[in-house]
Amino acid sequence: MTTVYNWKETNVVKSKIFLILALLLSCAAPAPAQLDALLNPLGNAAEEKPVKEIRDQLESWRKDVADELTRLEKFQTQEDLPEGVELSLLNTRRRHLEQSQLAINRHLLVLDDVVKARENLTTAQKAANAWTGFGQDAPTSILKLDELVSSRDALQDKIASNRSSLDVFQSTLDTLLEDAKSAADRVTASLKAYEAAPKDDPATLWKLETDRAGQRFIFIRASSLTYGIAAQKSIIEAAEVELATLNKMIREARKTAVFTAQDLELIKAASSDRQKELRKETTAIRKRLREANADQEPAAALAKLTSSQEQPDPILLERAQLEVDALDARKRTLQAMIDALESSEQIESFIPEAYELRLELLNAKSETERIDAVEALTSIDHRLNAWQVVAKNQLDSVSADIGKQQARAAAFASDDPRLISVNRIRSILWEQQSILQRAYESVTSQRRVLASWIGTENLAPHKSWQTRLTDGLSSIWVTAKNLWNFPVNKYEESIEIDGQKVTYTRFVSLGSIITAIVLFVIAYLIASRISRKIQHLMVTRGIIAENQARTLGTWLMLIVALLLALATLSWLNIPLTIFAFLAGALAIGVGFGTQTIIKNFISGIILLFERKVRVGDIVEVDGITGVVSEINTRSSIVRGFNGIENLVPNSLFLENRVVNWTLNTRLLRREIKVGVTYGSPTNDVIKVLVETAERHGLVLKTPPPFATFSHFGDNSLDFTLYFWIELNDKTNSLIVDSDIRIMIDKRFHEVGIGIPFPQSDMHLNTEKPLMIQIINPQPEEPPHKPEIP
Repeated sequence: MTTVYNWKETNVVKSKIFLILALLLSCAAPAPAQLDALLNPLGNAAEEKPVKEIRDQLESWRKDVADELTRLEKFQTQEDLPEGVELSLLNTRRRHLEQSQLAINRHLLVLDDVVKARENLTTAQKAANAWTGFGQDAPTSILKLDELVSSRDALQDKIASNRSSLDVFQSTLDTLLEDAKSAADRVTASLKAYEAAPKDDPATLWKLETDRAGQRFIFIRASSLTYGIAAQKSIIEAAEVELATLNKMIREARKTAVFTAQDLELIKAASSDRQKELRKETTAIRKRLREANADQEPAAALAKLTSSQEQPDPILLERAQLEVDALDARKRTLQAMIDALESSEQIESFIPEAYELRLELLNAKSETERIDAVEALTSIDHRLNAWQVVAKNQLDSVSADIGKQQARAAAFASDDPRLISVNRIRSILWEQQSILQRAYESVTSQRRVLASWIGTENLAPHKSWQTRLTDGLSSIWVTAKNLWNFPVNKYEESIEIDGQKVTYTRFVSLGSIITAIVLFVIAYLIASRISRKIQHLMVTRGIIAENQARTLGTWLMLIVALLLALATLSWLNIPLTIFAFLAGALAIGVGFGTQTIIKNFISGIILLFERKVRVGDIVEVDGITGVVSEINTRSSIVRGFNGIENLVPNSLFLENRVVNWTLNTRLLRREIKVGVTYGSPTNDVIKVLVETAERHGLVLKTPPPFATFSHFGDNSLDFTLYFWIELNDKTNSLIVDSDIRIMIDKRFHEVGIGIPFPQSDMHLNTEKPLMIQIINPQPEEPPHKPEIP
């Protein structure tokens, strides 16, 4: 205890400063503003003083944390700790300090990023203000324009990615601010506990310092995240300035850029060089594959172990098997890498062809030539799309294999010889992943370029706004017409003409399906309105109850919906067979996903026709007792006697034990048990009970009430009164029972019959005198409390 207290005295000044600062932050400001005074995030782009101040504070904290960790090295076991201090508290304190060290290092790097981001923003703003045009260096090649467009697309992706990261940072910061508030509350609670604890209790002091260390760690993280958000905003702002400049350059370049035959030759030469590099890389991997195929050592070693007459070591056997698996994986992966490189080489061959078509598109002299060029480019895009899908699937497959090997490696120790084989498999998989990633990014980039060519038709002749408007409206009309007449499905229909059977194909268009849906909805709304009026009329005239009318209306509208669907399809001459294409896709979903719904729906139909449970019945099902108010398609509503409405699936009425109190009759027998004192006249008790029940107006005369002498109890003679009541809206069985008990109690008092209560006798042994001792405790002196460091 003394060691810990003296250690804290050496750091008392800094501890008090930090504690006061933390308490001020937690008590004086709301959670979002708690860090403002401590962290002081940048408010002015040109102001560097806040960065310097927080850097100095971090350096001071780093020194304090290192000193505290050094002092804690003397405590290793529970025996080294002061009395009352748990080892878990030491581990928590040490963890807070170690995490604070890492957080401080990351924070210092973030401060560097803030300064660098603001410098880049200033540079980007100066460059944007300085650029006024290309001047004499205006681009004459469309390749320069392509380079600017690619840079713009990459910059847009970067901005989108940074914005996504910014949202995550902000969300995390909000959570940390709440944690900072909780940490301040914990420090306050620990401080109160320390003040209330005795002087010789070191546990509360350790708890206080541990909570303060955790609070400091949260503040450092929050500060780091605050400056990280500032850096991210500067990066986004600089990228947006650069993007605006690039857009200006692109607009200017399009005015002068042309695509010449010389540019096409340069593209072909560059593509040819890339194909040569791919073939060279493929040749090297083929050589490695031949070497792997010639390697027979792993298989021979495994065969030697398995053919040995002695039982081999399991670890050696597993390692040998892993070596064989690693060699097989290497062979498969090398072959897959060769296939990927050959695919990349084929993709490269599309580039010159695509640029040739682009040249034709730009030089097209008629609408027919332009359309032909666009269609050819679209065909290339479709082929590249197939390559992209394949590359993405292969990339996902390799990533899954790598994850599998990572899990296997985690099961081995670092010095386990089996880890060498697993690392070989992971290494070759990583190499394959790198090649597949290159192929995927290459085809993705080319598809993006093709999309810009097809969509924008760069350098196309200028059209007036009237022509563009007319073309746009015409294109919209043609597109809408094509969509309306789009054949969703086709079917064959046969008719007889002059005694001969003729079969022809008919199509069901998207427009006919939309028309069918609209007509169905309109007819259903009209039928629903009529149904509600009929229900209201039947209820007001007293033909059926409101709940029964609502249930009947629900089932009736289901039948109407089915008939309307059939009538609509028949009127539009749409056969039901066209929906056969949905059967395969929905069969599994209907069989499994809607199993419970169908079961409850069929149960509802059975309940409706079987009428074992009806609206208004009093039932007990699945632990619920109440009145059935509705029976719907999927579930029924049982209103409990406490007024709560319970939704009960219809299947429970068929699968579970159900008690229907009002199935054939609403008569219900009730019983009341009462005990009288020993010596009471039993015949008189029975007579009083029966007369009391007969006097109650809700007790039925037939069957008549009666009472019985039940048994001799421990403290009383027990009797039971039986009577019948009719369950309806005006009869509450609980109130009837209460009324009769009150009447019985009053009648017993009148005739002198007593109702006993439990009694017991206590025997006291007085053979020896009882010892009595009076203790007067002495007041203790209040303990002296040490000052709070």
